[in-house]
Amino acid sequence: MVVAWGFEGMVSLVNLPFFYGHGAGDRACLLLHGLGGGAYELQLLGEVLYETGWTVQGILYPGHDRPRAQMPPSTWPQWYEAAVSAFEALRESYSTVAVVGFSTGGTLALHLARHYSIDALVLLAPFLRIYRPWFLPITPERLVQSLGQWIPWVPRRSLPLRDRTVRQAAEAACFFKSFNLQAVRSALDLIAQVEQELPMITTPTLILQSRADTIVAPQGAQRIYEDLGSPDKELHWLKDSDHLLPLDVEREQVFAKVVAFLGR
Repeated sequence: MVVAWGFEGMVSLVNLPFFYGHGAGDRACLLLHGLGGGAYELQLLGEVLYETGWTVQGILYPGHDRPRAQMPPSTWPQWYEAAVSAFEALRESYSTVAVVGFSTGGTLALHLARHYSIDALVLLAPFLRIYRPWFLPITPERLVQSLGQWIPWVPRRSLPLRDRTVRQAAEAACFFKSFNLQAVRSALDLIAQVEQELPMITTPTLILQSRADTIVAPQGAQRIYEDLGSPDKELHWLKDSDHLLPLDVEREQVFAKVVAFLGR
Protein backbone atom coordinates (compact mmCIF):
# COMPACT_ATOMS: atom_id res chain seq x y z
CA MET A 1 0.00 0.00 0.00
CA VAL A 2 1.21 3.51 -0.85
CA VAL A 3 1.47 5.82 2.15
CA ALA A 4 0.01 9.22 1.30
CA TRP A 5 1.15 11.24 4.29
CA GLY A 6 4.88 11.57 4.76
CA PHE A 7 7.14 13.73 6.87
CA GLU A 8 6.05 17.19 7.97
CA GLY A 9 2.53 16.67 6.65
CA MET A 10 3.59 16.65 3.01
CA VAL A 11 1.45 14.72 0.57
CA SER A 12 2.98 12.25 -1.88
CA LEU A 13 0.86 11.32 -4.89
CA VAL A 14 1.81 8.79 -7.56
CA ASN A 15 -0.03 8.39 -10.85
CA LEU A 16 0.09 4.60 -11.03
CA PRO A 17 -2.63 1.95 -10.93
CA PHE A 18 -3.07 0.58 -7.43
CA PHE A 19 -4.58 -2.46 -5.76
CA TYR A 20 -4.83 -2.52 -1.98
CA GLY A 21 -6.06 -6.00 -1.13
CA HIS A 22 -7.23 -7.62 2.08
CA GLY A 23 -6.35 -11.26 2.45
CA ALA A 24 -9.77 -11.96 3.92
CA GLY A 25 -12.76 -9.90 2.97
CA ASP A 26 -15.81 -9.89 0.78
CA ARG A 27 -16.09 -6.26 -0.35
CA ALA A 28 -14.19 -4.36 -3.01
CA CYS A 29 -14.36 -0.90 -4.51
CA LEU A 30 -13.33 0.18 -8.01
CA LEU A 31 -12.14 3.79 -8.32
CA LEU A 32 -12.48 5.56 -11.69
CA HIS A 33 -10.53 8.77 -12.35
CA GLY A 34 -11.36 11.81 -14.44
CA LEU A 35 -10.65 12.87 -18.03
CA GLY A 36 -7.00 13.80 -18.47
CA GLY A 37 -6.32 12.86 -14.86
CA GLY A 38 -5.26 9.61 -13.29
CA ALA A 39 -5.25 7.27 -10.32
CA TYR A 40 -3.56 9.92 -8.15
CA GLU A 41 -6.88 11.80 -8.01
CA LEU A 42 -8.38 8.97 -5.94
CA GLN A 43 -5.27 7.73 -4.15
CA LEU A 44 -6.03 9.27 -0.75
CA LEU A 45 -9.64 8.09 -0.80
CA GLY A 46 -8.46 4.62 -1.79
CA GLU A 47 -6.15 4.49 1.21
CA VAL A 48 -8.95 5.54 3.55
CA LEU A 49 -11.28 2.89 2.15
CA TYR A 50 -8.56 0.27 2.53
CA GLU A 51 -8.08 1.24 6.15
CA THR A 52 -11.81 0.74 6.76
CA GLY A 53 -11.77 -2.81 5.39
CA TRP A 54 -12.31 -2.43 1.66
CA THR A 55 -10.17 -3.95 -1.05
CA VAL A 56 -9.65 -1.07 -3.47
CA GLN A 57 -8.48 -0.83 -7.06
CA GLY A 58 -7.59 2.28 -9.03
CA ILE A 59 -6.94 1.98 -12.75
CA LEU A 60 -5.59 4.12 -15.59
CA TYR A 61 -7.52 4.33 -18.87
CA PRO A 62 -6.01 3.96 -22.34
CA GLY A 63 -4.60 7.32 -23.37
CA HIS A 64 -3.96 8.13 -19.70
CA ASP A 65 -1.44 5.46 -18.78
CA ARG A 66 1.93 7.15 -19.38
CA PRO A 67 3.38 10.65 -19.43
CA ARG A 68 3.46 12.36 -22.83
CA ALA A 69 4.42 15.79 -24.13
CA GLN A 70 0.74 16.22 -25.06
CA MET A 71 -2.30 14.25 -23.99
CA PRO A 72 -2.95 11.64 -26.72
CA PRO A 73 -6.36 11.01 -28.29
CA SER A 74 -8.53 8.29 -26.77
CA THR A 75 -12.24 7.56 -26.64
CA TRP A 76 -14.83 6.70 -24.04
CA PRO A 77 -15.37 3.10 -25.28
CA GLN A 78 -11.68 2.50 -24.58
CA TRP A 79 -12.00 3.92 -21.05
CA TYR A 80 -15.19 1.97 -20.47
CA GLU A 81 -13.62 -1.30 -21.63
CA ALA A 82 -10.88 -0.83 -19.02
CA ALA A 83 -13.49 -0.15 -16.33
CA VAL A 84 -15.55 -3.21 -17.31
CA SER A 85 -12.49 -5.45 -17.27
CA ALA A 86 -11.51 -4.31 -13.77
CA PHE A 87 -15.08 -4.53 -12.48
CA GLU A 88 -15.66 -8.05 -13.80
CA ALA A 89 -12.42 -9.26 -12.21
CA LEU A 90 -13.46 -7.84 -8.84
CA ARG A 91 -16.96 -9.30 -9.15
CA GLU A 92 -15.47 -12.76 -9.61
CA SER A 93 -13.67 -12.54 -6.26
CA TYR A 94 -15.87 -10.36 -4.04
CA SER A 95 -19.54 -10.63 -3.14
CA THR A 96 -19.93 -6.86 -2.74
CA VAL A 97 -18.49 -4.48 -5.33
CA ALA A 98 -18.96 -0.72 -5.21
CA VAL A 99 -17.79 1.84 -7.76
CA VAL A 100 -16.55 5.38 -7.06
CA GLY A 101 -16.26 7.70 -10.04
CA PHE A 102 -14.70 11.14 -10.09
CA SER A 103 -15.71 13.62 -12.84
CA THR A 104 -15.73 11.67 -16.14
CA GLY A 105 -15.14 8.59 -13.99
CA GLY A 106 -18.58 9.30 -12.55
CA THR A 107 -20.12 9.31 -16.03
CA LEU A 108 -18.40 6.01 -16.78
CA ALA A 109 -19.63 4.63 -13.44
CA LEU A 110 -23.22 5.55 -14.32
CA HIS A 111 -22.94 3.78 -17.67
CA LEU A 112 -21.46 0.76 -15.89
CA ALA A 113 -24.34 0.76 -13.41
CA ARG A 114 -26.83 0.67 -16.28
CA HIS A 115 -25.35 -2.56 -17.61
CA TYR A 116 -23.90 -4.34 -14.56
CA SER A 117 -25.05 -5.14 -11.04
CA ILE A 118 -23.21 -2.70 -8.78
CA ASP A 119 -23.91 -2.74 -5.05
CA ALA A 120 -23.29 0.97 -4.47
CA LEU A 121 -22.30 3.97 -6.56
CA VAL A 122 -20.46 7.13 -5.49
CA LEU A 123 -20.19 10.11 -7.84
CA LEU A 124 -17.69 12.84 -6.97
CA ALA A 125 -18.13 16.06 -8.99
CA PRO A 126 -19.71 14.05 -11.84
CA PHE A 127 -19.23 15.43 -15.34
CA LEU A 128 -22.53 16.23 -17.03
CA ARG A 129 -21.91 19.82 -18.18
CA ILE A 130 -18.78 21.94 -18.54
CA TYR A 131 -18.64 24.98 -16.26
CA ARG A 132 -19.56 28.10 -18.22
CA PRO A 133 -17.98 31.39 -17.16
CA TRP A 134 -20.35 34.35 -17.26
CA PHE A 135 -18.41 36.01 -20.07
CA LEU A 136 -18.53 33.07 -22.51
CA PRO A 137 -21.10 33.84 -25.24
CA ILE A 138 -21.69 30.18 -26.22
CA THR A 139 -21.71 26.96 -24.25
CA PRO A 140 -18.30 25.31 -23.71
CA GLU A 141 -19.72 22.15 -25.27
CA ARG A 142 -20.38 23.97 -28.57
CA LEU A 143 -16.93 25.49 -28.42
CA VAL A 144 -15.31 22.07 -27.93
CA GLN A 145 -17.35 20.51 -30.72
CA SER A 146 -16.33 23.24 -33.18
CA LEU A 147 -12.70 23.78 -32.16
CA GLY A 148 -12.13 20.08 -31.66
CA GLN A 149 -12.39 19.48 -35.40
CA TRP A 150 -9.37 21.67 -36.06
CA ILE A 151 -7.32 21.92 -32.86
CA PRO A 152 -5.93 18.66 -31.38
CA TRP A 153 -5.32 19.95 -27.87
CA VAL A 154 -5.47 23.00 -25.61
CA PRO A 155 -3.10 23.94 -22.75
CA ARG A 156 -4.19 22.95 -19.28
CA ARG A 157 -4.22 25.58 -16.59
CA SER A 158 -3.34 24.92 -12.98
CA LEU A 159 -5.15 21.96 -11.47
CA PRO A 160 -8.49 22.93 -9.87
CA LEU A 161 -7.41 22.59 -6.24
CA ARG A 162 -7.63 25.23 -3.53
CA ASP A 163 -5.31 23.30 -1.22
CA ARG A 164 -1.92 24.63 -2.35
CA THR A 165 0.17 21.86 -0.79
CA VAL A 166 -1.86 19.08 -2.35
CA ARG A 167 -2.04 20.96 -5.65
CA GLN A 168 1.75 20.96 -5.80
CA ALA A 169 1.82 17.19 -5.26
CA ALA A 170 -0.93 16.65 -7.83
CA GLU A 171 0.83 18.81 -10.43
CA ALA A 172 3.94 16.67 -9.96
CA ALA A 173 1.93 13.45 -10.41
CA CYS A 174 -0.21 14.58 -13.35
CA PHE A 175 0.95 13.20 -16.71
CA PHE A 176 -0.36 15.93 -19.02
CA LYS A 177 -0.23 19.71 -19.28
CA SER A 178 -2.88 19.76 -22.00
CA PHE A 179 -6.35 18.43 -22.84
CA ASN A 180 -6.91 16.45 -26.03
CA LEU A 181 -10.08 17.85 -27.60
CA GLN A 182 -10.90 14.60 -29.38
CA ALA A 183 -11.02 12.93 -25.97
CA VAL A 184 -13.20 15.73 -24.60
CA ARG A 185 -15.59 15.37 -27.54
CA SER A 186 -15.77 11.63 -26.86
CA ALA A 187 -16.61 12.33 -23.21
CA LEU A 188 -19.47 14.55 -24.41
CA ASP A 189 -20.73 11.64 -26.54
CA LEU A 190 -20.74 9.44 -23.42
CA ILE A 191 -22.68 12.09 -21.49
CA ALA A 192 -25.36 12.22 -24.19
CA GLN A 193 -25.85 8.47 -23.85
CA VAL A 194 -25.80 8.45 -20.04
CA GLU A 195 -28.41 11.21 -19.84
CA GLN A 196 -30.85 8.86 -21.55
CA GLU A 197 -29.93 6.02 -19.17
CA LEU A 198 -30.34 7.89 -15.86
CA PRO A 199 -34.00 6.92 -15.24
CA MET A 200 -33.11 3.25 -15.70
CA ILE A 201 -30.27 3.22 -13.16
CA THR A 202 -31.49 1.88 -9.80
CA THR A 203 -28.17 1.46 -7.94
CA PRO A 204 -27.96 3.10 -4.48
CA THR A 205 -26.06 6.31 -5.21
CA LEU A 206 -24.22 9.02 -3.30
CA ILE A 207 -23.42 12.27 -5.14
CA LEU A 208 -20.99 14.88 -3.79
CA GLN A 209 -20.56 18.22 -5.53
CA SER A 210 -18.96 21.57 -4.68
CA ARG A 211 -20.80 24.76 -5.51
CA ALA A 212 -17.38 26.36 -6.15
CA ASP A 213 -16.43 23.90 -8.93
CA THR A 214 -14.74 25.67 -11.87
CA ILE A 215 -14.53 22.67 -14.22
CA VAL A 216 -17.96 21.03 -14.28
CA ALA A 217 -21.23 22.88 -13.85
CA PRO A 218 -22.52 22.14 -10.33
CA GLN A 219 -26.07 21.99 -11.68
CA GLY A 220 -25.12 18.73 -13.38
CA ALA A 221 -25.08 16.96 -10.02
CA GLN A 222 -28.61 18.21 -9.31
CA ARG A 223 -29.75 17.00 -12.72
CA ILE A 224 -28.29 13.54 -12.12
CA TYR A 225 -29.95 13.37 -8.70
CA GLU A 226 -33.35 14.35 -10.07
CA ASP A 227 -33.29 12.05 -13.11
CA LEU A 228 -31.65 9.01 -11.49
CA GLY A 229 -34.07 6.08 -11.23
CA SER A 230 -32.68 4.85 -7.91
CA PRO A 231 -35.04 5.13 -4.91
CA ASP A 232 -31.95 5.22 -2.69
CA LYS A 233 -29.97 8.33 -3.58
CA GLU A 234 -28.28 11.19 -1.74
CA LEU A 235 -26.88 14.53 -2.89
CA HIS A 236 -24.54 16.47 -0.62
CA TRP A 237 -23.17 19.92 -1.38
CA LEU A 238 -19.72 21.24 -0.44
CA LYS A 239 -18.82 24.91 -0.63
CA ASP A 240 -15.06 25.45 -0.28
CA SER A 241 -13.48 22.94 -2.66
CA ASP A 242 -12.85 23.26 -6.37
CA HIS A 243 -13.27 20.34 -8.77
CA LEU A 244 -10.81 17.81 -7.33
CA LEU A 245 -12.98 16.89 -4.34
CA PRO A 246 -10.99 13.80 -3.24
CA LEU A 247 -7.86 15.96 -2.81
CA ASP A 248 -9.10 19.41 -1.89
CA VAL A 249 -9.70 21.32 1.35
CA GLU A 250 -12.88 19.38 2.25
CA ARG A 251 -11.45 15.94 1.50
CA GLU A 252 -11.96 14.75 5.08
CA GLN A 253 -15.69 15.43 4.71
CA VAL A 254 -15.64 13.59 1.39
CA PHE A 255 -13.89 10.60 2.96
CA ALA A 256 -16.32 10.50 5.90
CA LYS A 257 -19.44 10.63 3.70
CA VAL A 258 -18.14 8.00 1.29
CA VAL A 259 -17.09 5.63 4.10
CA ALA A 260 -20.46 6.08 5.84
CA PHE A 261 -22.46 5.52 2.67
CA LEU A 262 -20.54 2.44 1.56
CA GLY A 263 -20.55 1.01 5.07
CA ARG A 264 -24.30 1.03 5.54
